[in-house]
Amino acid sequence: MKKQMIYLGLMMAFMLCACEEDDKLMYDESSRALNLWFGTDAINGRLDSTAYNYAFRPLDTDLDSVMFYVKLAGVPLDEDRTFELHAVGGDSGSVVEGTHYVLPSYVLKAGSTGGSYPIYLKNTADFKNKAFSLSFALKENESFQAGAKEYATLKLNIKDREEIPQYWNEDPVTYMPLKNFFGTYSHKKYQFIIKVTGKVILRVISQGTPTPPNEISYFEAQYLQAKCRLAVEEYNSNPDNPDRPLSDENGPIIF
Repeated sequence: MKKQMIYLGLMMAFMLCACEEDDKLMYDESSRALNLWFGTDAINGRLDSTAYNYAFRPLDTDLDSVMFYVKLAGVPLDEDRTFELHAVGGDSGSVVEGTHYVLPSYVLKAGSTGGSYPIYLKNTADFKNKAFSLSFALKENESFQAGAKEYATLKLNIKDREEIPQYWNEDPVTYMPLKNFFGTYSHKKYQFIIKVTGKVILRVISQGTPTPPNEISYFEAQYLQAKCRLAVEEYNSNPDNPDRPLSDENGPIIF
């Protein structure tokens, strides 16, 4: 019985020490990490990679962006802290910082636990009919360490190809093809849609919640269809547009 009591006492002491160590890890204010992903804060909206097609960028845009999400692991900040990304893999010899993309210094505000931030992409013809990829990670500093392994890197796939979006004509049951809202595809029409809506729309989900930035809901699709229809009518009625009615290889553009 005495041996059992001694054994039980040792076990309780061990567990108490372990709890104290866990408390240090959980509440150590010097230990903060940043998790990175593309998408939103929602669990089902987290992606470790995304694609950017220069052919889909808004017309006459010198600087575009791809948004990523940052989530703080650790005690919230008591003051603003800065962080940076850097390229850690991929075609860094072909896709050059400063020439093709810009990684600014970002700020995580005091009291904040996360937010969306941009990777800026410069307008260029260097990628015409080509495809590249880059991987980014947190540049660790005295304020932040890298986060969990599955949220430590961002992979950006880059190309510049005029191609019909994958789900324009067909899409599975819980989605609706883009043609149902925007009609027959043409590159000129798609550029007009991007300019009017400010979005690169790749899918319309009919059931469930859309995953940003390229999915939209059925009701938003209806709204944007009406917005495009009004925009083309305004374009065609403006005498300052010598190419009216706005047309593509299929004839006058309609929605």
